Amino acid sequence: MRIAFAANPLPGHIVPMIPLMRAALAAGHDVAVVTNGATRPFIEAEASPEVEVLAAGMPTLEAMGEMHRRTGASPATAPRPDVIAEYFGVRRVSDSVDAAVRAARTWQADVVVSESMDHVGPFVAAALDVPFFRHTYGPERPEVLRTAMARAVQRSSRDRGVALPAVTAWIDAYPSFLEDPSTDRPGRRIPVRPEAHHRPTPDTDPAAPRHAGTGGRHRVLLTMGTVFTDQHLLDQVVASVEAAELAVDLVVTSVNGVRATSRPGSTVSVENVPFRPIAEVLGSVDAVVTVGGAGTVLGALTSGVPMVVVPRGADHEVNAARAAAVGAALVERDPDAVGAALQQLLLDGRFAESARTTAGRIASLPSAAEALARLEELATSAV
Repeated sequence: MRIAFAANPLPGHIVPMIPLMRAALAAGHDVAVVTNGATRPFIEAEASPEVEVLAAGMPTLEAMGEMHRRTGASPATAPRPDVIAEYFGVRRVSDSVDAAVRAARTWQADVVVSESMDHVGPFVAAALDVPFFRHTYGPERPEVLRTAMARAVQRSSRDRGVALPAVTAWIDAYPSFLEDPSTDRPGRRIPVRPEAHHRPTPDTDPAAPRHAGTGGRHRVLLTMGTVFTDQHLLDQVVASVEAAELAVDLVVTSVNGVRATSRPGSTVSVENVPFRPIAEVLGSVDAVVTVGGAGTVLGALTSGVPMVVVPRGADHEVNAARAAAVGAALVERDPDAVGAALQQLLLDGRFAESARTTAGRIASLPSAAEALARLEELATSAV
């Protein structure tokens, strides 16, 4: 079987599907990702050199910049539901779909799997008349956003004269027990155990034992992910941790030119590290401070590490709320108050206990290989 995954060209949208890609390769299937071609080195390094890239569309930040120049708004500058829906459901479709269909047809895809915010994949599946699946990477979006997105996608469908396929099933990498009980989760679901991202090499085992802070000091991961990097915000957070006079070793993900520093004589030490799979860091920290990206939050929960979440935009608020609901996180919207929140998190053992309990529940979910078997069954019966 030839399985084409479709994704926005962002690490946080691609990485959650990597376990299923690897399971498919291990089962003898061919795997490709329909996305911007500049992601090829990332996908080869982080997923597998065996995963092909079917190039289509612009890089996300470039495309959002173009939208802002034309309309005065983009999800990066005005993350309202209507603006988000216009970008993902209309403008990205217009920019990408023709090249995506050509590439997937040449590659002869048998199945298409789209991440939650990709709306190019459904057009590809329709053009090739193949089964279509969706792959989640976080909790369900708020109803107002889902409604706006449905309208935007319907407009694209109508304008192109394409009847989009029904979703055969949702490959659900967001544990149902974490979801808000009042949220409607439509369609057939194939649960799959989420994994903290790791490269396929022997020295990055995500299950390796934790070696966290020693000698009364705590080791803490501070990350803003790969999109919401902001030097001023980072400086505020570090200063707040210093003001709380915590004996903390901060491991800071330094991407897009952003770096942390600590003042002379501070009780806080800083280690800036480049982008790396989060499993490599989670195994050696006591806590995480994050803006609330889905991959970081779910990775921390999967690894049993409590966190302080400082939401900045996108899906951060809903990710933060779900982590807080299981008792594994504190939500602090004021960067200047992060130090006090981190102190509370580290001193109150209930947060770490709740994180470990959550990790245990996640560990009991079906593996990617089991989810793949169900996908194979449904895809075969749909043909």
